[in-house]
Amino acid sequence: MTLSRLQSAVQCLGMLAVMVAITVAAYPHNAEAAPTADKATVPAMKKSASSMKVTVSLSPTLAKQAAPDDIVFIFARATQGPRMPLAIVRAQVKDLPTTVVLDDTQAMSPGMNLSSVPEVVVVARISKSGDAKAQNGDLEGTSAPLKSGTKAVTINIANVLAGQKTQVAPHVFR
Repeated sequence: MTLSRLQSAVQCLGMLAVMVAITVAAYPHNAEAAPTADKATVPAMKKSASSMKVTVSLSPTLAKQAAPDDIVFIFARATQGPRMPLAIVRAQVKDLPTTVVLDDTQAMSPGMNLSSVPEVVVVARISKSGDAKAQNGDLEGTSAPLKSGTKAVTINIANVLAGQKTQVAPHVFR
């Protein structure tokens, strides 16, 4: 196997790991949770001590750059510390505008949830590739830093990402 093929394989495995983590986070942890967006109603989720209603819309100037079946990732992450989402919901462009609830039931890791940090940023990203990792050409909207306990936020997807770097894990070959 050549070095370039090995690097491509490692990169694909890394992307697969991220997609698996996002997929696991997107499924309900209990019978009351509903992780997908519903245009008419906020998902019926078990309310935790820390939950936030997020309303997401797509700027009309970018609407032509998004296909109805493109994936929309709506997530909150800590303003400081790891960039791993504390809560995440998956929707599609055809669902926009939509309102979802982010709460502790959507955590990707125990102890890393909305109620575990003092301040978060909420992001809504339309992924052109379907991958959760930000890539050139993705469309995104981001909130300002929000204090813990904020009950609602509105995000307008109005930016096109550029300059995203694809990282390949370093390897030592002998």
